[in-house]
Amino acid sequence: MRALVRGLEERTVLSPRPGRTADEAAAEAGRALPGQARELASAARLFDDIAFGERPADERAYRLLADLDQALGRTRPQPVPAGGGTA
Repeated sequence: MRALVRGLEERTVLSPRPGRTADEAAAEAGRALPGQARELASAARLFDDIAFGERPADERAYRLLADLDQALGRTRPQPVPAGGGTA
């Protein structure tokens, strides 16, 4: 998940921000990549489950994150309204 977020920062989909949680990154990226918003949210939950000890890391979890990372690399972000799209 950290590499996925870093890739989004490098593509300027996300602005670099220390301390951003996986959930925050997924929500922000989901606004720019609405077609992957659900997958991003699922990836953030998966990361949290593994990082905070509720679930062991395994090949399936790795593959889900790696596949999402590859899919994100093939997408073009949509412009996000000023203020991050929140009302």
